[in-house]
Amino acid sequence: MASLLKGGIILDITGQAPSPMKDFHQLQITQTEVIWRWWKISLRNDKKVAPGEVRESHEDFIYDDRTQSEVRRVFGERVLEYCKNICQGNIDYIARLPKPLLFLLASYLEIEDVLSLAQTCKLFRDICSSDTLWEQIYTDHTDTVTDEIRSLASEDGGWKKLFFTDKLRLQVKLRRKRSADAKASGGKAFLTDK
Repeated sequence: MASLLKGGIILDITGQAPSPMKDFHQLQITQTEVIWRWWKISLRNDKKVAPGEVRESHEDFIYDDRTQSEVRRVFGERVLEYCKNICQGNIDYIARLPKPLLFLLASYLEIEDVLSLAQTCKLFRDICSSDTLWEQIYTDHTDTVTDEIRSLASEDGGWKKLFFTDKLRLQVKLRRKRSADAKASGGKAFLTDK
C-alpha cells in the first residue's frame, strides 16, 4: 500500500489564514512526520518576519494542542480530524488508486450503489458522473448500442442522461434525430414526409 503514496506524502494542503490575516500556511503529512509551515504576510514595510516551520512525529502531533489549534483556525475542524486520523494510521488508500482502476471498480457496482458512491466525496462524484463510466453501464445494460445511440449520447447530455431516459422518450428522440438527419441530407425520414 505504501506504493500508493506519491513521494511518501499522504497529505499536502495549503491555504491562507482567515480574515483579517494574510498569512500563508502549508500542512504536509508524510509517512513519519507532520510539517506545519507558515509565511507571515504584512502590508506594512516596517519589519520582515522569516517563514516558520514545525516538524513533529505523528504521535507528537496528536498531543500538540498548539499546532492542532493552528490547523483548525486555518483549515477548519474537518481537516484537523482528517489529519488526526492519518496520524493514527487511518489512511484512505482507495482514493489513491489510479483512476482507470476506480472506473473499473465502479462499473461493477449496482446503479443504486454508483449513485450512493457519488455522494461520498468529490473524487467519487467525478468518477460516478463521468461519461466513461456511464457509457460502460449503458452498454452492459442494453443489448446493442448503435451509432445513432452514440451520436445521441454525445449531443444530448451524455450517457448518464441517456441511461435514465425511459425507452419511449428515447424512441421519440431517435425518430426526431433520424428526421433531422434526413432533412439535412435532403432525403425523406418517413413515408409521410413530403
